[in-house]
Amino acid sequence: MDDLVTYMAYEWLLVEDGVVTIGINEDGLEELSEIGKINLPSVDDEVNTEEICGEIETDSGPLNLYSPVDGQIVEINEAVIEDPNLIIEDPYGDGWLFKVEAKDAKELDEILSASTNDSD
Repeated sequence: MDDLVTYMAYEWLLVEDGVVTIGINEDGLEELSEIGKINLPSVDDEVNTEEICGEIETDSGPLNLYSPVDGQIVEINEAVIEDPNLIIEDPYGDGWLFKVEAKDAKELDEILSASTNDSD
C-alpha cells in the first residue's frame, strides 16, 4: 500500500501508466457500517478535478466521490455495484471504485509528488 496516495481525506489513489484507480480508504470507512447503493460514473464519461462524479449511499448519509484529475473514465468496478460490501470487506483490493485516464500528465506528477512529500 506504499504506492497509494490519499485524496480528499477519504479516497485512496493508485497511479499506473497514466491511469488513476480510486477507492475509499480506512478513514472513509471508519464511520460506515452499511453501504446501500453506489452511483459511479460511466465508462467514457468526462470527469473534472474536484467535481462530484459519483456517490455512495451509506447509513451515515451520502459520501461524494471525486476524481483527482481531469480525464475520462476508462473502467468501473461492476463487482462493487453488485455487492457494495466489497468496499468495506476489501477496500484496497476488490473494493476499488473506478479508473480515470488523466488528460494531463502534469496532474499525475502533482499527485505523485504530493505522496512523496507526505512521507517525509
